[in-house]
Amino acid sequence: MSLNWRALAPHRPLAPGETGYVAPPSGFAERIARQVAAGTSTVLVTGPVGVGKSTELAHAATLLHGTTHFACLVQIDRKENLRQLTAEQTLLRIAGSLGESIGPNVSRDLRASLVEAGVIDQSFKSAAAAASLKAMFPNAIPAPFRGSGRSLARAAIGEVARLAPEGRVALLLDGLEKLPEGPKAMEVLAALAELGDEVDLVVVVPWFAAFGNSDEVIRPGAHIVPVPACEVEGDPGEPGRRFLLDILAHRLGLPSEYFDPGTIVGTISTDIERAREDVTQRRALILDAARWSGGLPRTFLQLIADAAQYAQIRRGDEWPQMQDLADAVADQTDSYRRALLPGDTKAIHQVLGSDGREMALDRKIRLLARGIILERARGSAWSIDVHPLVRPLLGLAGHA
Repeated sequence: MSLNWRALAPHRPLAPGETGYVAPPSGFAERIARQVAAGTSTVLVTGPVGVGKSTELAHAATLLHGTTHFACLVQIDRKENLRQLTAEQTLLRIAGSLGESIGPNVSRDLRASLVEAGVIDQSFKSAAAAASLKAMFPNAIPAPFRGSGRSLARAAIGEVARLAPEGRVALLLDGLEKLPEGPKAMEVLAALAELGDEVDLVVVVPWFAAFGNSDEVIRPGAHIVPVPACEVEGDPGEPGRRFLLDILAHRLGLPSEYFDPGTIVGTISTDIERAREDVTQRRALILDAARWSGGLPRTFLQLIADAAQYAQIRRGDEWPQMQDLADAVADQTDSYRRALLPGDTKAIHQVLGSDGREMALDRKIRLLARGIILERARGSAWSIDVHPLVRPLLGLAGHA
């Protein structure tokens, strides 16, 4: 069987309803959907890069849609430059996504405004839709949109709410975690408060919005819910390692049993033993990559992809060996080394095992955003852990 290692696509999150979704041990998407369905109006989502925020948000939208809410996923970073994003552009983009979500049910006036504002996706502006618009406005000359983002977003919400089972709209906003810190970012977040009380918000926010009073900028009483990196070390990490192995199997189009030596059967004992030994070695490599990943799916898939590339370049082998993985680990560790700044080592050692509140906020935000340190939920408390790939740089053991 020839494997397509490109299918791992470490940086590609799953879209809503896409096959291959694997629920993490935390059950994050299901928990968020239940919270919103139960009446939580504002959920602010955080988490390290590569933990699966986009995938979980997309799945939460799928779970919510058509139940108590009309759910709409807005992937702002796919359409806008986050470094130049304004509050007005944010509201216009939300209006466009809502319009696309109801397709032919959108009113004539709203459709025309969305087209003028330039916020309808090309796939929505089909030939039929274009012909319909031309028939409606045969003598119209395209002109710049002159309304406000707020008014257009409110109009779109009103139309969507009429289609919702209980008149409730859930907006799940992805990509805003990439906003650079500054006044413009706070204006963008504050603009979300203008969407109305009938809208429940689930927003992936930058780390700087998760500390101090920044969470109040959208709505008072917002719930901050981090997407946790799953445990992957020791006995508590068995579900997390299985989760990552299942992701790998789905991306490669393989059954999870493919990595279980106990499922191999045959008639010639020597062939069976050889096949079982090969699968055992592959499984050991995968589980080792899972431990090095720190529980971050993107890092895990990148380690496997890099190791497979080493195997193909060096020997033309389809499957990597442990040395290939070791070199992939070294590459990723060097990437983290370049992200560490003077003073980081001492500061990290000082907060290990604590909730990290004594670390300078700007340093903590930078290290959390990069995934150098991780917040772990252990028992009823949160504690600071160091990513396994970073530990050797700080004089700590890599992984258990």
